[in-house]
Amino acid sequence: MRSLFKKASSVAAVAASMASLTIAGASAAHADSQYGCQYPYVCIYAGGTVNGSIIGMYRDVTSGYQNTSRTNVAVVNTRNDDTVWLRYVSGGTTYYSCLEPATSIYNSASIYGTLTGIRISDSATC
Repeated sequence: MRSLFKKASSVAAVAASMASLTIAGASAAHADSQYGCQYPYVCIYAGGTVNGSIIGMYRDVTSGYQNTSRTNVAVVNTRNDDTVWLRYVSGGTTYYSCLEPATSIYNSASIYGTLTGIRISDSATC
């Protein structure tokens, strides 16, 4: 019985050591730059691809849309915990789409129309 207790104690001690190492070694989550867009920005690229030039950069969480007027763009969100709402106008109709944290979207005027606004939300999900 005593040897069983020693084994259980040893296993518990090793598990506790490993847990403390894991916690001590863990770093806070952080987003990295993507396609030349530095954290914590949301970038707009010309030409419908992230290979184009960055033509707009946003980083402020806002309650309303920050106006822009761009066609044939790609958008990258480097933020960890914030979603990005995109507002488009096509044929006189307004559309909205949401970009999850740390993701990108490729789009073109032929599909979505004109990007007319960007709103960074502190919500982590769309």
